[in-house]
Amino acid sequence: MAQARDIRARVRRRVAGALLVVCLVAPLGRGDTITLKDEAYVKGPKILLGDIAEIEGTDAQALAEVEVAPAPTPGNTKRLDCALLMYRIKNAGIQTESLEVAGAPSVTATTLHLEVSKEMLAQDLRQFIEAQMPWEPANTTIELSVPSQDVIVPDGDLTVQWRPAAQCNYLGHTGFRGEIKVDGKTQKTVLCTADIETYGDVVTAAMDVPRGKVLSANDLSVQQRSYVGLPAGVFTDPEELVGYVTRTTLFPGQPIAKSHVAMPELVKRNQIVEVETRTGALWIRSQARALDDARAGDLVTCANLGSKQIFQGTLRKDGVVVVD
Repeated sequence: MAQARDIRARVRRRVAGALLVVCLVAPLGRGDTITLKDEAYVKGPKILLGDIAEIEGTDAQALAEVEVAPAPTPGNTKRLDCALLMYRIKNAGIQTESLEVAGAPSVTATTLHLEVSKEMLAQDLRQFIEAQMPWEPANTTIELSVPSQDVIVPDGDLTVQWRPAAQCNYLGHTGFRGEIKVDGKTQKTVLCTADIETYGDVVTAAMDVPRGKVLSANDLSVQQRSYVGLPAGVFTDPEELVGYVTRTTLFPGQPIAKSHVAMPELVKRNQIVEVETRTGALWIRSQARALDDARAGDLVTCANLGSKQIFQGTLRKDGVVVVD
């Protein structure tokens, strides 16, 4: 058995030696010359003969475009023997009798790649969040969770397109999907999360404020608060709230939101109101009887004092009903 194995090994060595002679030693007359490289770096997804050899001659262009093998995954290598290359050339319909092959007996091809580190992903996501959020970055903390492993992608023009989770308001815990693209084509998708907390002025009740009270400056205070967990529509400027009426009882330190207050009623039902009506370029002022209670900005129904004709207009902040 051992003798048989020795015989087979000697046969394999002789065959390999014969192929090497074909590739390196035997000049096959005039024609194209293929000089193989020891190492080559390819972009992929295919390895072409022109990627791994220097080619000279009349058919150099056609030879360079011969597909040798699929490229290895980005960052990995593949060894290509001379015999395989000759086989691929023949399969491409090119006569090999006039080819001269020189150089290395085999080529180690490595696919070019880019390493997208977790630090790069975190920096890019942070920049995206800071550009999209409505908060001042100086008053905001952003804690990110990104994949722990670096991402390997093919070489090329690298971009990352981020998409926030649905209904993201850039507060609290939220998710982001990142599409890593090379030359505009998506190569990898990563899922990341962020905990975003920002601080700013919040208008709060300075004391107990009963329901139905018209707010004054003495009822209000301003505090620095985290916006996480606050109700939607909180006020940040106390001057905006002066004159509003509370819908509910407010307690000291309670943040005040739009749902807690309402504009005061400027007009009561059956009240006589001033009316401004536009006629061409002229504004005509008259009086009418309001048929509804109304606040500034409301559409109020009125009746003409003389004709009793019913019409509608918008109640202005000064209590005037405007009819366009």
